[in-house]
Amino acid sequence: MVVSLLITCLVAAFALSEVYAVTKPKIEQQKADATRSALSQVLPAAQTFEEAEKDSLWHGLDATGAKVGIVVRSGARGYGGPVPVLVGLDLNGRIVGIKVASGAEGLKETPGLGLKATEEGFWKQFLGGDSTVALRKDGGAADAISGATITSRAVARGIANAIRKYSEHLKP
Repeated sequence: MVVSLLITCLVAAFALSEVYAVTKPKIEQQKADATRSALSQVLPAAQTFEEAEKDSLWHGLDATGAKVGIVVRSGARGYGGPVPVLVGLDLNGRIVGIKVASGAEGLKETPGLGLKATEEGFWKQFLGGDSTVALRKDGGAADAISGATITSRAVARGIANAIRKYSEHLKP
């Protein structure tokens, strides 16, 4: 019985490793495509993107190769964990696009409350802002999501932190 169990485990482990080897390139390509799509969404003026810092900073370039802005991945602690945010900035430091990660992309906030941070009605109020982004409760101009103030603050802090941390990359 021990030998048959050992053989079964070895066969299962081999099969699993083969499936992983076959699917890994496809998964990596899908992740790259999703990242490219998100970058284009938050910085629509850019034709191509050049990664400046692994998985956290991209320079957006136009068709001639001139920098039109940057995209920053940031996040702050929300109610259920980190709230990942992509922020697109033009060369003047103004927010031109925002994408709050969905539940499938790592957002672990309360369904029906905190997940409303992904809705356009919430994040669109930050567009045109700069590093002084904050909720109305904290002296800013943005309204919090009712019942999800912690998540709303996390989005605002993530955006503000991203701008402050990477503003030196806005120079052409």
